[in-house]
Formats: sequence, structure tokens, C-alpha cells
Amino acid sequence: MNILTTSQKSNEVIQEEAKALAFSMHMTYIKRGKTSIPALFGKYQCEYIAVLAGSGLTIHFPENQQHTFHLSMAQLRILRIERGEGDHLVNAVQTILDRKGLHEGETFTFIDSTIGLASDSIIVSYAFPNAQIQGLEGSFPIWLATSYGLEHYIHNDQTVTNALRRITIKYATFEKYLPKLPDNSIDIIYFDPMFEVPVEESPQFKPLRGHTVESHIDDKIMAQAMRVATYGVIIKERPFSSVFQNYPPHQWVGGKYSRIGYGVYMKELM
Repeated sequence: MNILTTSQKSNEVIQEEAKALAFSMHMTYIKRGKTSIPALFGKYQCEYIAVLAGSGLTIHFPENQQHTFHLSMAQLRILRIERGEGDHLVNAVQTILDRKGLHEGETFTFIDSTIGLASDSIIVSYAFPNAQIQGLEGSFPIWLATSYGLEHYIHNDQTVTNALRRITIKYATFEKYLPKLPDNSIDIIYFDPMFEVPVEESPQFKPLRGHTVESHIDDKIMAQAMRVATYGVIIKERPFSSVFQNYPPHQWVGGKYSRIGYGVYMKELM
């Protein structure tokens, strides 16, 4: 049972919003009252509880962990872009667009196949306002928090808020979603799978440990991605990963000593 409730001090407006949200998300709405979160877990034996408050939506887990949508690393990356320092993912996308001869301001479609907390999609949306971005997420609690955040989070910079609103997200895994798409239907397909050798874990990911969906790139997925992509594919991984050993990219985008980088695969060269 997926439970959605409200904060203990919620008003009728929040309660009605929570009921509507629960219905749209196919979740069970529980009237909170003064019941504590631990007591709700004890009563309903669920994996997580979504709590709606005036400040937003928070996902609670039994191990006394919680997750709320936040810009996380995207905020720092946006600041770097504003300072003219650039961004490796933006450069990877631009590499493909330049190869295809797209001019600044032209529309293109982009699927983030492993959107997670949406940091990468936010950066692409911010850097390319005309991009049509869709994300896929196979973990229900992560999808719930991210989709709500993209629709409701308000940044003090309207340009950033607008970047969030341009992103749509589906509850789906790329393994099941990509095969359903027609040939040459998405311009750029992006993968950010779980790293084979983990880097230092982001504090925001710690509450989600055990609730993520681990996906890997194999021959079947690469074939599907290149079939669906019109322009190309981008994969984020560590330079020495088996992904890049098995599928050498046409171009590598990243710093010389970067712990991670982006492999660019051009459709026309496959």
C-alpha cells in the first residue's frame, strides 16, 4: 500500500490537495490527525509514506530517513554556467547539436532515461530552453518526489523555475519504455546508470539507498537507444568503466582528471 497523508498541522486546503494528489497517483489517502510517522509505519507496514505540507512533499522511510525534492548539485552547476565556466553535460549535448547543424534556439527532443533527482535534466533545460525534455524513473518514491518537485518547486530565479516546469517525467524504466518508441523518434537519449565503481555518495541520496532501481547498459539497450535516437546517445560514467570499454564513444566529454564524464555516440556513425 502506497500511503499519502499530510502534516499534523495541515489545513483543509492541504488536506483536499493531498486527497486529489493521492487519487491521481493511485495512492491511499490517510487522514493524519495527530498520529506520528513511526505510528503510521507501525499501523500500515508500508515501505514509505508521502507527506504533503505547505512547504512541499516529503517522502518518509521506516529507517527514520526522509527525502524532499531539492536542486542539489544542479544549483552549483547553474552558478558555474552563469559564471561562464560551462558544464560537461551541456558540452556533450552541444557536440551532438553542432554535428547535426542545429542552430541556437532550435527545438530538439531529449529523454533522460534515468532521471532520479533530475539534476541533469534541469541543467539541460536551463541551458537549452527550447529543448523538449522527458524523464523516466523506475522507483516510485523517487518518481513521486521528483515529479511533484518539478511541478511545484519555486526558485528565486524565475529562469530556473521555468526550466523545472519544462520537464515532464514518467514512472517507467528505460528497459520497458524504449522498445515501445518508434524509430528515430527522440533526438538525444541520455543515460546516467548507477556507477560500476561508486563515487562519494551525495547526502541527498543517502535516504534513498535501497529504494533506487539499478539499471545497466547492455547490447540490447544500446541497440534500442540507437534505433530510437535521431541524433545520438550520451552515457555518463567513469572513464574506465566497462560501458566505455564495451562501447567506445565517438567522443569523450569531461575534464582530463574528471572522476566522471560523458560518452557521446553519433547515430550517423553507428
